[in-house]
Amino acid sequence: MTTVDVPEVGPATRTYGVEDVPVAQADSRTLRRVLTQTSVPAPATTDRVVLVSGAGPVLDRAEAFRDGFGAVTGTFRSV
Repeated sequence: MTTVDVPEVGPATRTYGVEDVPVAQADSRTLRRVLTQTSVPAPATTDRVVLVSGAGPVLDRAEAFRDGFGAVTGTFRSV
């Protein structure tokens, strides 16, 4: 977990990793995917967050995926 600064919003928490997700119930196969989540404090509250998440089966491009997701999250604005 890391702390990041979202422009015009402030500090947020980001996690990332790789997880195995079942393809379907009662199916032993799994899908391995890269997962990134950013918890952004909800505006005008002290007890809520907006969860921005992204996932994809791009294991060989995990770092680029994380960087791209960070760029997208950096555009978050509350309207």
